[in-house]
Amino acid sequence: MINKIKIALPALFLILMLAGCFKRDDATNIQVSVATGMAYLKFVNVYTALNPSGASPATGPSVNIYVNNNKINATAVSYAGLFPSAPAYAGVTPGLATNVKVVLNRVGPQLPGDTIINKNYDLPVNSYSSIFLVDSLPYATPLNPNVLFISENISNAPIGYFRARFINMIPSTDTLEVFSKVLQTVIFSGTLYKNGSNQVELPVMAKSDTLQLRKVSAPLTVLAELRAFVPTSARVYTVYCNGLITSSSGSRARTLTSFTNR
Repeated sequence: MINKIKIALPALFLILMLAGCFKRDDATNIQVSVATGMAYLKFVNVYTALNPSGASPATGPSVNIYVNNNKINATAVSYAGLFPSAPAYAGVTPGLATNVKVVLNRVGPQLPGDTIINKNYDLPVNSYSSIFLVDSLPYATPLNPNVLFISENISNAPIGYFRARFINMIPSTDTLEVFSKVLQTVIFSGTLYKNGSNQVELPVMAKSDTLQLRKVSAPLTVLAELRAFVPTSARVYTVYCNGLITSSSGSRARTLTSFTNR
């Protein structure tokens, strides 16, 4: 589903938005892209815990990614890192039961508990998927304790518009929303942890926007900002937040950021 927001000039913004959330699941359809004979993956490391393994690993949540036991990343993916860099996706051999394993990066032999994810996914030929590496606690879900897997359908936005979605990756019970300072309205409505909004379609504007992350219960308090947001015509973006809900500074501060899907 794509929600459309358009501006009527010259005087006032006319903003029409249909809000919705996709239910957290082990294979959630969100977004369509042209691919050629492979399955395509993107990984986002938003595992907030400093030491996600019971084995107390020395290197924290920096991870390596294996597909059918073949390591696909050259450099370990650290917290808040993407693999590969946007808007690229990693091409892998497609299959009905493709094994994806995420293992803590360390020097020396692996320890018990270093494997965070070891799951099989249906990755059809020419499909696009995103895997968000997330905390299992304190808000675990039975189907995705350490991963939010999204089977994506990404199509270009019309000329003069861009499409975007919001994913809440801050582990808390708060419902979070995103406010546009240029449009002076909420563009991504209330979303819970490990959930995301439907796409919205917005006009490309001449000046940059500042997006503000807020609690629905406290809309006057800005938790984080994505400044100088300048989307390009016909592009598709993912806006997401990560960090600790109680932290405004440090390595796990609340953050609102984005990447380009295509």
